[in-house]
Amino acid sequence: MKNFTSIALSLIFIGNLQGSVIPIPPENKQTPQPHAAPTGKLSAPAPKAQGTAKPALTPSMIYTVSSLRDPFRKAASGSPSSPQRPFKLADFNIHNLILQGLMVGRKTGFALLIDANYGAGFILKGNRIYNSKGKAIPGVTGRLDARRKTVYLKTKDGDVQVLRMKGEKR
Repeated sequence: MKNFTSIALSLIFIGNLQGSVIPIPPENKQTPQPHAAPTGKLSAPAPKAQGTAKPALTPSMIYTVSSLRDPFRKAASGSPSSPQRPFKLADFNIHNLILQGLMVGRKTGFALLIDANYGAGFILKGNRIYNSKGKAIPGVTGRLDARRKTVYLKTKDGDVQVLRMKGEKR
């Protein structure tokens, strides 16, 4: 039991050094009895009632989205980066997009696109481009050629942009 306690405390200490916080409920906490007179003798703790059990912690309670970063953006290198300008739909231009990654499933393929000027992320699913909130970008269609690792984008006025993965030859 002593080894288990020391190991548990070591893990908690290491976790706190890395910035994570895991709440630990107190064990055998005695509540003062207002009707009992202090007697000098220690009484055995009362058994816990079934209805007062705390719910078990789940991963979603410990790891919240606010502590995660966007996996498609470069990690900070220790120096504060320049603040990104807020992206507006009017600023969307297919010539500013960079092909960041491809995912191919059985029925459909996905292309992950990043706007080079704003850092905003987009997804090409089927033949439509969606922003990070899942709303389709109007007037833009696209096609994914997974074998060639290429994305073809076209606007409603006939402007075309071809994007290839980095390192891919023509």
